[in-house]
Amino acid sequence: MRSDSPTAELARARARFQLAARATGDVVWDRDLVRGELEWAGDTLALFGLPPEAVLLGADEEYGAWAAAVHPDDLAGARAMTRVALETGAEQWHQEYRLRRPDGGWRRILERAFIVRDAAGWPVRVVGALKDVTARYESERATILLASIVTSSADAIVSKTLDGVVTSWNAAAERIFGYTEEEMVGQPIFRLIPEELHAAERDVLERIGRGERAEVADVERITKHGSRIHISLTVSPVRDGSGRIVGASSIKRDITERKRTAEELARREERYRALVTATAAIVWTADAGGAFSTPQASWQQYTGQQWTEHAGMGWLDALHPDDRESVHAAWQRACQGRTPFEAYGRLWSEAHQAYRHFIARAAPVRAADGSLREWVGTVADAEEHWIAEERLRQAERMESVGRLAGGIAHEANNQMTVVLGAAEFLLRRLRDETAREDVEHIRRAAHRTAAITQQLLAYSRRQLLQPQVLDVNDVVTALAPVLERALGETCRVVLRLAPGLGPVKADPGQLDQVLLNLAFNARDAMAGGGTLAVETDNVLLDESYVLGKQVQSLVPGTYAMLMVSDTGRGMDEATLRHVFEPFFTTKGVGEGSGLGLSTVYGIVKQSGGFVWVYSEPGHGTAIKIYLPLVRSADARPADPPRPAAHGGTELILVAEDQPSVRSIIGRALRESGYAVLEAGDGAEALAIAERAARPPQLVIADVVMPTMGGKELSERLLRRWPDLPVLFISGYTGLDAVSRGMVEDDDGFMQKPLEPGTLVRTVREMLDAARSRTSA
Repeated sequence: MRSDSPTAELARARARFQLAARATGDVVWDRDLVRGELEWAGDTLALFGLPPEAVLLGADEEYGAWAAAVHPDDLAGARAMTRVALETGAEQWHQEYRLRRPDGGWRRILERAFIVRDAAGWPVRVVGALKDVTARYESERATILLASIVTSSADAIVSKTLDGVVTSWNAAAERIFGYTEEEMVGQPIFRLIPEELHAAERDVLERIGRGERAEVADVERITKHGSRIHISLTVSPVRDGSGRIVGASSIKRDITERKRTAEELARREERYRALVTATAAIVWTADAGGAFSTPQASWQQYTGQQWTEHAGMGWLDALHPDDRESVHAAWQRACQGRTPFEAYGRLWSEAHQAYRHFIARAAPVRAADGSLREWVGTVADAEEHWIAEERLRQAERMESVGRLAGGIAHEANNQMTVVLGAAEFLLRRLRDETAREDVEHIRRAAHRTAAITQQLLAYSRRQLLQPQVLDVNDVVTALAPVLERALGETCRVVLRLAPGLGPVKADPGQLDQVLLNLAFNARDAMAGGGTLAVETDNVLLDESYVLGKQVQSLVPGTYAMLMVSDTGRGMDEATLRHVFEPFFTTKGVGEGSGLGLSTVYGIVKQSGGFVWVYSEPGHGTAIKIYLPLVRSADARPADPPRPAAHGGTELILVAEDQPSVRSIIGRALRESGYAVLEAGDGAEALAIAERAARPPQLVIADVVMPTMGGKELSERLLRRWPDLPVLFISGYTGLDAVSRGMVEDDDGFMQKPLEPGTLVRTVREMLDAARSRTSA
């Protein structure tokens, strides 16, 4: 058999080379390194846009058409790979790089090459293949990107079979539902679904099996911890390579917080509408420039202004003329500065047919870009609040004046002690009738001054009361004849006394003083005659009434009301603001001291009660006094009067920082036979007592003294002589001294001014009482 020629054999080899390239779909090359020959097989036109014979690799330094097609950023690396493989004895290499397509685009190429070496290890031949892996590369990139999206998504992305078995579970699903991937993959999706929604889920899976897509805006699901959340749901079919539906993919977004926020916004909007409807305040809106740009229904209802009147800045016309300028200026400042607005003034009320005090507030509302969109504000009727504040301010003024009045009375009482004491000593020795008459004038003037100080103390609520449980009706009935005589023939007294009036605790003498003072004021207000009505009743002051009065010490409860009203000329608002202030009077010079109503105020307040005045010019005046009711069981019989006593020989220690007062006290006691030790303050008195030949048998101590006051002196002395009686004296009252902690409630006490005779009797009574306790 004749063998083929070498040429035929070479042709068959090349044909097989081309068939192999065609079968693999690659472009294959065979390079003889010794001869420098290169042969290509495969579709070089598609890869390089050149026929095989035109695709040259070139010499070591140049790679011809291949080098021109490789991406510039990849060429150096590709060359280096080839050189290193040939020089280091490697059998093969493979690498990826980008190659320009004939249309100018780029494709990704995988190059594999195998090196044939001679016996000495030198490379003699290289066979390689170029494979277009662009599609695979893009697919891998898409897969990686998709995996990244699924992993980092804030939404739960879950895949499942058509019967509901979970096949994939991303990190967001774990965060939203609480289950890990290991806990959910392979498990039924129904563990996340409330039982009442299982049928709906099966319906969705059936729709997916038919190729449909499902979206649910809001549905409930159950977390691992059992709490229910709201999600929005999108479900799509999953197909295999043949297009057959094999499962479902769902995107679940947790909308619980969004739903809660939406519900809260809806509730707020509903509350806002209800508030606007129910509030007594005017709710209004204005444009960015501060003008009413739409009709304001609540403004119109309150003020009576029609839209044509309050449009723009017309709303200013509803303000009191005296307030328009200040309110407008405040509104302009707020609009220019875009800051919250607040203003006070008086606004016309159509319902009351009068101007009433108001508080206006508004806040700027900004758009999303930060620009000012509009103003939303309110106007609240503050008339009652203003009245309450005015009463509070008046109470504070009166309290301040009361402290001043108490201080004046304290000093006056000290001085009247000296005047009355000196007058009594003079009267004991004077025989000349003219001189005695002059001293009596001094004494009577001192008594009148002392009475005025008592009124000041009554106003300041510092006088010494002797309260007892009593029936106000009995007090009024007993005093009625006196009131009739005080009013005169042109006026009459009418009593309207409630049966079953509850008992109160008060000083009956001071309550008489209250009624008499009110009667005298009423008489002066009814110069042409009229009626004085005295009424009583049991009243309940509830919490809303107490809050309206804005008086800190006023508490809800049951009170006995005593109202004294007249048909006189009445008082205007300006007079009412000062009516309880001491020395304030509307009478002519010399016609009144101005202490009548201030005394009433002080007595009532000190008795734990409250007093209100209601009056208008031409409509008379009504004064209501409220005294708290007490239980009848609280009544205690009054202590029987002690028999008068005079003089003695005991040793008495007197501690008084006013020398003139100390002198009067010491003289009165000595003239009554007592031995007296005198000291200018507590420290001196303590030292004198320690040095004395015998212990004092009674101490008279001023409450307030420099260095050491009466209370500390008493405590120090009682440590040494526990049964030592102490008589405290002060220009203040016992009540004030007790409230300040200067004396105890059951301590012996005398209020200045002191008269020698009264002082001596009190000293004798205290000494006798101490002796009785010791001998018992």
